[in-house]
Amino acid sequence: MSSGGVNFDVTQLNFLLPLLLSSLLAVSADSLPPDGPYLFYESDSLVAHWADTEERTTGKVVFSPDNFAALPEFASFDPGYVDPDRSFIPETTAHYSGVSKVAAISDIHGQFETGRELLRANGIIDSASNWAYGDGHLVIVGDIFDRGDQVTELLWLVYKLEQQADRAGGRVHFLLGNHETMILEGDERYLNARYRTTSGLIGEFYKDLYGPNTYLGRWLRSLPLAVEINDIVFIHGGLSRSVVREVRSIDQINQLYRDYLIDAEDLSSVTDKSARLELLYGRTGPLWYRGYFSREGFSEQDLKFVLRKIDAKGIVVGHTSFTAVSSYFDNRVIAVDSSIKFGSVGEILIIEDGSYFRGTISGKRIPLKGSTK
Repeated sequence: MSSGGVNFDVTQLNFLLPLLLSSLLAVSADSLPPDGPYLFYESDSLVAHWADTEERTTGKVVFSPDNFAALPEFASFDPGYVDPDRSFIPETTAHYSGVSKVAAISDIHGQFETGRELLRANGIIDSASNWAYGDGHLVIVGDIFDRGDQVTELLWLVYKLEQQADRAGGRVHFLLGNHETMILEGDERYLNARYRTTSGLIGEFYKDLYGPNTYLGRWLRSLPLAVEINDIVFIHGGLSRSVVREVRSIDQINQLYRDYLIDAEDLSSVTDKSARLELLYGRTGPLWYRGYFSREGFSEQDLKFVLRKIDAKGIVVGHTSFTAVSSYFDNRVIAVDSSIKFGSVGEILIIEDGSYFRGTISGKRIPLKGSTK
């Protein structure tokens, strides 16, 4: 067999390819800690499960901080922040004002090292990965899950930072993206191979590692889709004209998702019964919308209509990938999916005292220039 003047022996290729793949997998696995812990509510106890995806082994223990002293070290997991008796009540406050500094990042997709370095370089966390942003607000605009191989590490880091920020007078807002909701529904199309291994070793479907009877699962189900800070709405995909005609506030969007769409056993049967719910979950809904960046699909008048309906001055979204934090409509629409999912690249949006910056992975701040579409 030949291609472009280069001869390939199929027998040699079939022999070499498995060796190459196993070598690449070994290099990747060597750099990763055991995957976990996944905390399950079992009878009257909280039980920690984990999997070593390199050694193909698993472990479990009844959770207590003392029990973790002799266990594998899990990157970014701190047992001191886990409260077995915590009641995960959904956040009812979605509107904040008078916040002097806000940072926003999205679509990290399992790229733990890149995401963490962006936070460190821009003063959100310190060298020990603890909260350093004081009374500032950090918004993760969805999509920690899928694609990359360090999703669990990211989740535990964000969970810890959420509590540390609250104690410092700041806030961490982790907003659900389409990939969070896909995982909760059992859609594994973009799942990294590492988590298929974890799932098989632990003996649970991947979605059940985040089911209603798990600690992280209950946390995820308490999270909102949207938040408003200083009259700017943060939401994963965006708000289309058709959505704001039907659902005129982010509070209503958050409530509808919690009540009807998260954990629906059969989404098609739920959405078929309600045009509003079908609209929310569809391609023009808040998790999947990309219309702001279509030359023919969204205009200045459309934006004015949307902002008027939701009583906001601007919208920050993820979901649609760019090479940098990008501005549209004179900073009234800002896209913060800067392609972190590819690893080693990415930016974070910084808003401080009314000024907008692109925060780079080197820590340099570049003024974000407003633009018209």
